[in-house]
Amino acid sequence: MEDRNERPDICGPCGGECCRTRPGFEAPERFLRAADPAAHLAAALASGEWLLARHVGVPWRGGVPPPDEVRWREILCPRPATVEERRLGRAFASGERSPCVFLEERGCRLAFAERPRMCRSLEPSAAGECLAAFGPGEAAAAWLPHQALVEEARRRAGVGR
Repeated sequence: MEDRNERPDICGPCGGECCRTRPGFEAPERFLRAADPAAHLAAALASGEWLLARHVGVPWRGGVPPPDEVRWREILCPRPATVEERRLGRAFASGERSPCVFLEERGCRLAFAERPRMCRSLEPSAAGECLAAFGPGEAAAAWLPHQALVEEARRRAGVGR
């Protein structure tokens, strides 16, 4: 049995604030396990349900800064689009709020195992300060070695910067 983070007792009263405002980042594994990872990512991007979010740099680990060559590097990481991003055809820079395209009235339409890694790692909190073990910084670190794949997927999908 998989360890699921769903907590209707917490998320119900909250209204799913995380899903209504900031879709979770995905790890490379979803795409890397495909026969043609770039094609799989390109298809997701072309669907309009996924996009590439920009993240600057990778996080510090154990109080040690990342190497200078990646400290300020722009890293593209896939995540679900919001409803408004899909409508506009572009990723928001930051701060804008709109529901995840996969959020429906009864919750996420994706099976738990198909949800982005950030969503699966979310730790709900009744205090409203839910945290994810796999957040934007972790996604950037995971996607850093796969930026050529991301660029190929962008090219195949016809997605601009």
